[in-house]
Amino acid sequence: MASIEDVAKKARVSVTTVSRALNNHPYVSEKTKKKIEKAMADLNYFPNNVAQQLRGKKSKMIGVIISYITNPFFAYLVNEIEKTALAKGYNLVVLQTQGNLELEDFFIQLISKKQLDGIIVTNLEHATDNIVQLIDEGKIILCNRYIGSKDLPVIQIDEEAASYQGTKFLIEKGHRKIAFCTGNIRNAHDHRFKGFLKTLKEAGIEFSDTDYYENILGAAGGRQFLQKMMATDTLRPTAVFSNGDEVAAGIISEARKFQLTIPTDLAVLGFDDQPMAALTNPEITTIHQPIEEMGRLAAEALIAKIEEQPVPKAAPLETRLIVRESV
Repeated sequence: MASIEDVAKKARVSVTTVSRALNNHPYVSEKTKKKIEKAMADLNYFPNNVAQQLRGKKSKMIGVIISYITNPFFAYLVNEIEKTALAKGYNLVVLQTQGNLELEDFFIQLISKKQLDGIIVTNLEHATDNIVQLIDEGKIILCNRYIGSKDLPVIQIDEEAASYQGTKFLIEKGHRKIAFCTGNIRNAHDHRFKGFLKTLKEAGIEFSDTDYYENILGAAGGRQFLQKMMATDTLRPTAVFSNGDEVAAGIISEARKFQLTIPTDLAVLGFDDQPMAALTNPEITTIHQPIEEMGRLAAEALIAKIEEQPVPKAAPLETRLIVRESV
């Protein structure tokens, strides 16, 4: 097992500097902190905490793993998780992966190292045997999105039904060539895409693989999508299921550069109903999901399991179509 001396050596700093960084000492620069954090991650080093190692004691800390903290969706979700945790006497640690699976595994190990009592995972693709075991033990709660093959409990909306509702609205508006954007790569267990395809099939519409756009993230991803769409020589879509309000906002912004009118030239459907959806021009038609309620339920469920108490019963998370101006 790595020691603090090993970390200091790898980061090329003194042991005192490592200690100060771990305690957020104001005299340690951000650049040095990042070097130390990288060394800790490389060495799989976990700081000792005597209080956490006492038998029968809990850290009273939980974690939440998110992909990108810059996504406003996660900001609202984490805010509610933290408020609920604090009200129950727990502190929250936010763990950002930026899509790095190795970093996700590193964070999961914080449970076995007694650094965290449990973790909420908000966007899981690959459920390892270790994760499944920790779910069974009540130390991991899944919420928001899980697109893996195993049957696991998730606190989430009915994504297939929500996607079906939004896609049906696009078809009712006369669109028959509709693009689909996702922040992930193509996945057979993506329930949003399942709902999308189901709606097209019922309407007798064939979907072209050229209209599937993967790894589209945030406003920059929305602009990237439109650039790719406009560069194609094939018949272009008249509508897009953008799978996120940030993406939708990026599409609308980029459309002006190509002198496209939204929704006349391209209808844009968002997802989430973040506050920004009512601030763009035109305002975004989107699928509302109860982000705050999802966060509260996830925190309540995890803490109940940690304390070996019954998990509070909750009504299903409802979605609804919010019609504005972009469709």
